[in-house]
Amino acid sequence: MVVIDGGTAGVNAARVATGIGADVTILEVDFERMRFLDITMSGTHTVYSSEANLAELLPRVDLVIGAVLVPGARAPKLITRDMLKLMQPGSVFVDIAVDQGGCAEEADFFPLNC
Repeated sequence: MVVIDGGTAGVNAARVATGIGADVTILEVDFERMRFLDITMSGTHTVYSSEANLAELLPRVDLVIGAVLVPGARAPKLITRDMLKLMQPGSVFVDIAVDQGGCAEEADFFPLNC
């Protein structure tokens, strides 16, 4: 499982997933936050959030949680249609940033067979 953003929602998603035995990677841009997550979230991996790192992880994961939050602004579009095509059939992308416009390129891609 990959969680994009190590904020409150992302950390809670990661905690639930590790609690049921999932291998969890959290993508984060803040190095201090990554250090905090490394110390407090045993059983998870932290990786710097970049397009290249995300594209490398997508073919190997069953679940991606988009938990990006920019207070007072729209969520940045971090996931493209082409990136979703890298995922294996049957894998799932959940965009919990959808109330801020979502962190995926377009809202109409959900019917894609990923």
